[in-house]
Amino acid sequence: MKPDQYMTTFDLAMKYLGILMAAVYVGAGITVLIRSRELANIPRPYILPLGIALTAYGIFRGYRLYQKYFTKRQ
Repeated sequence: MKPDQYMTTFDLAMKYLGILMAAVYVGAGITVLIRSRELANIPRPYILPLGIALTAYGIFRGYRLYQKYFTKRQ
């Protein structure tokens, strides 16, 4: 986006929804890694891969949002 261009309401809503979803994925991944036995009764072999995958996907989404909305492009 150009620095002098205003964001539409839809773009602004998508930006904040994307930030929220990135945080949800990271939070869910950390929760699976730390407390999955008490909360969801996930079988032991699946805890580590699922927690890492959710956390990594949340970080990836956050990085893509950062590239799209918070870096200056010329």
